[in-house]
Amino acid sequence: MMPPPIDFEPLTAVAAPLRAVLDGIAAHFGESRISRDEQMECDPFRPAGTPSESVRWEYNLRVAAAPGAIELLLTEVVPALVAEGWRSTDRSSDAEVAYQFQRDGANLGVHIARDETGDVVVGGSSRCVPTTQQY
Repeated sequence: MMPPPIDFEPLTAVAAPLRAVLDGIAAHFGESRISRDEQMECDPFRPAGTPSESVRWEYNLRVAAAPGAIELLLTEVVPALVAEGWRSTDRSSDAEVAYQFQRDGANLGVHIARDETGDVVVGGSSRCVPTTQQY
């Protein structure tokens, strides 16, 4: 069961462009399935019963890994995102090749097992958007 759609217009405005980027990244690797698509609160430490002061959107996709997925990430996806102004950080480990990207308060990442088994995981979150009037 999928969560309800984003119900806050300012969040929709920042989520839509990020969705396009994430969908485009996943398309490089094949047909994807959504594993997360939801509005989340940014201020989890507020007192119980207190309305959230900001929200973000999180979106994750999974694509069955295919041979050459790592090369595709390194030769096409990373350079294209950097050219679009995303700052990249290599978070790779012995077990996976992982890149994180940041731009305008949004974050995204791509993770691929080094043996190219399992799924390519593409995901991200928008910047936090205030839900209350800021003075």
